[in-house]
Amino acid sequence: MKKGMDAAFMMADSLVALTVITIGINLFFICEQQLQVQRQREQLKLAAIRLGKEASDLYAIKHENIVLSKDKIVAKVNLRELTVYYQDECLYRIAK
Repeated sequence: MKKGMDAAFMMADSLVALTVITIGINLFFICEQQLQVQRQREQLKLAAIRLGKEASDLYAIKHENIVLSKDKIVAKVNLRELTVYYQDECLYRIAK
């Protein structure tokens, strides 16, 4: 009887260890996916800031309204403000 109980305890320990490992692997993949989403969001922000900077530099040179677009990002500059949109959603607005 002792031999059977030892085998049952070993199997229970193995199942607990397998469960812990499975949870750890799942958490790793969830965190990795969230990091990829965050990286994409930050790359979009950086591209929007760069396009806005480029548009404002052109406005400083030409002194006329500027509209630049690249990869669904649109930067508009006029005398009063700089606005950057992504898919018709305002990301940044800088006004005097």
